Amino acid sequence: MAPVPPSAVGEARVSGLVLAAGAGRRLGRPKADVILHGVRLIDRAVTLLRDGGCQDVVAVVRSADVTAAGARSVVNPDPDAGMGRSLRIGLEAVTDPACVIILVDQIGIKPSDIGLVISAYRRNGSQVVLARRQGERSHPVLVPRRLFSEFAAAAVGDQGARAFIDAQPGSVEFLDLPDQIKDIDTPQDLIEATRTGGWPDPGPRGRG
Repeated sequence: MAPVPPSAVGEARVSGLVLAAGAGRRLGRPKADVILHGVRLIDRAVTLLRDGGCQDVVAVVRSADVTAAGARSVVNPDPDAGMGRSLRIGLEAVTDPACVIILVDQIGIKPSDIGLVISAYRRNGSQVVLARRQGERSHPVLVPRRLFSEFAAAAVGDQGARAFIDAQPGSVEFLDLPDQIKDIDTPQDLIEATRTGGWPDPGPRGRG
């Protein structure tokens, strides 16, 4: 498929996609409803995406009981099949020309990070934009619609975007960001996040 010229995407809308259907086995409970500093992780993730410039946000969850203000919740009927399944379901629900993907438990992503990957997409018009921190692949990641099918097909088990990036490095623009991020995978991770202040405040609501 021919690249899309940047002028064609200009100020095109970009959706946000938060993957929040995991069981959190190492943590001992699903992560979406975990509360950090008085706010559920899923609510923080949705606010982060919206404040970063995503007008529409899709949250892939493991149960219809899990909802988040400001997002459309989509249930993964087989959440234990791995993150790849949630990614495919989420991309099917996105209606905008591109989407920014994050995981529900990631600490350290800022609204400005979301804005930077969106700006990079609007410049290049056709590539996946992937954050890189200290030389390592990271999040957020933005996927243009023209690559949704290939990106989703490459996501098997819990591998997420790795297989696509390895197979099509020419379709990826890396965006170097300064701050490291962490996942809340274990009870100790949650204790540390609580002690240190955890996820930065996404900032005032209403942007985008």
